[in-house]
Amino acid sequence: MAFQFLDPHAKGLPIWGPGDAGVTYLWKIRPRQQNGYYATFWWSNNGNFTWHNGASDSYYGAHPYPRGGGNTTAVHDWELAGMIDGTDTVVTKAGSAHQLVFDRWYSQALVISSNGDGTNTARFYIDLPSTAAADIIEVTSPSSFGRTDPPSPALTFGDSPWYADYQHERLSGVLRGLKIFAAMLTQAEILSEAASDSLATSRGVATVWYANANPTPDDISDKSGASHHPSWADSAHRAGLWTGG
Repeated sequence: MAFQFLDPHAKGLPIWGPGDAGVTYLWKIRPRQQNGYYATFWWSNNGNFTWHNGASDSYYGAHPYPRGGGNTTAVHDWELAGMIDGTDTVVTKAGSAHQLVFDRWYSQALVISSNGDGTNTARFYIDLPSTAAADIIEVTSPSSFGRTDPPSPALTFGDSPWYADYQHERLSGVLRGLKIFAAMLTQAEILSEAASDSLATSRGVATVWYANANPTPDDISDKSGASHHPSWADSAHRAGLWTGG
């Protein structure tokens, strides 16, 4: 039940943003209970996870993670995945994990920035509008990470694209309020954009790459005017339509 933007690097959204200018992802998620692993979204290879000489490279994502790992684990923390080969980071800037609460809405953002020395930083805002240290996970990559495009780059929402039939790590919950910007927005801009279903800042308008406030199984098209339209990975198995409040 995944939808994907194939070859985003060739369409103005390389892993670190155009010209290393950064990327900003915003979304709202209402997670449902499931045991084991989740996926919200990935910038990654569309296929083999260990494509880089037996290792993983050039990927990141932000999801719930089963505490301690395992397919049967029922307690989850928020994680920032990637930025370093095979790494899942659950420790916030406050020094502790942030446990997920099911059946409530989270407004979230992942911001990618370049540091000018070959390294890049990903900052995951877990529960906007909070910008407290306990609600942020931040990871800086080594300069060697993310310098080679995967064989088949993709931006994938709803599942992990390295398992057959997209069923090993998948989203359980409701997803809406999607905005992607081909730039690193400031924290003030992120707060404004997260608070509105429409584009809310001048920089947002200038750099928006995709937006759809209320995607449905029949309409995941880009509403921003940038014409970056995703497609279902398997059109016969789409997400269901949520009708709650």
